[in-house]
Amino acid sequence: MKKLKLPRTDTRRLASTVDNIAHGRFLTSGLFKRYFFAVLLAVVLIMMSISVRFDCVTGMETIASLRTRLEVVRTELQRERSLYMSTTRESAMQQRVDSLGLGLGIRQRPPFKLPDSNEQH
Repeated sequence: MKKLKLPRTDTRRLASTVDNIAHGRFLTSGLFKRYFFAVLLAVVLIMMSISVRFDCVTGMETIASLRTRLEVVRTELQRERSLYMSTTRESAMQQRVDSLGLGLGIRQRPPFKLPDSNEQH
């Protein structure tokens, strides 16, 4: 393999370019003046991208919280509906019992089990 020899001026130019990039002299005010509209467009596009991303993430968080609230409300609706339906059935049964004159009523406490007489304590 042959070694490629660069002319001395190309080597100096490459070293100078690397040195300018390493020390931050690549981004000069002249560069911004020359490419003002391109830099402005890039900054505006980056800001728009950040804004859209923020709106999207905020919207997704709002949707997640609303879904959670919807599930809670649906559960509460089902519980209230069940309670209402049981109350409606109880009142309808109570009216029927009262119309028949049986003298029965709804207990305030739930029934309890009597222990078996065969069980030993």
